[in-house]
Amino acid sequence: MEPPEIRFQILYYLYNKYYGGQTGKLHSAEKIIQETELKNIDRNLINGDIAYLYSSDLVTGKRSIGNGGYPPSIIITNKGIDLVENIINEIIVNILNQQDNRIVKNKIELIAKSDQRTRITKIWGYVKEKPELFVNIGEKALKLFLSGGY
Repeated sequence: MEPPEIRFQILYYLYNKYYGGQTGKLHSAEKIIQETELKNIDRNLINGDIAYLYSSDLVTGKRSIGNGGYPPSIIITNKGIDLVENIINEIIVNILNQQDNRIVKNKIELIAKSDQRTRITKIWGYVKEKPELFVNIGEKALKLFLSGGY
């Protein structure tokens, strides 16, 4: 898993927690790792990406001494929420522009009409379920927004 996807996994987790009734609650890095697809990723990479998200103001938390520049528990910021929504919206636009399969287009159009939280959950689930349909689309959007060039 490349750094942009690790960053998105973290932001996506925090986004869902934020809108799932845990607004204002900090989440430990360890809990994020255990509850996402990051379990088998080198912890140093994850720590580096948390530090990156923190220094980019996409997450916030209380820093502790000796933590390598990242807080041990974090929460998504408004800027992080906007970024998750922008990534998903970009993925939707790219899918609709690049897909010739009418069934896929219809499904994506239906998802696109959902409320923002449902749209994000469903489109990311669909991308993960059918990666062969979105080989470059998801990668392109993640790299665009989460590689420091957004």
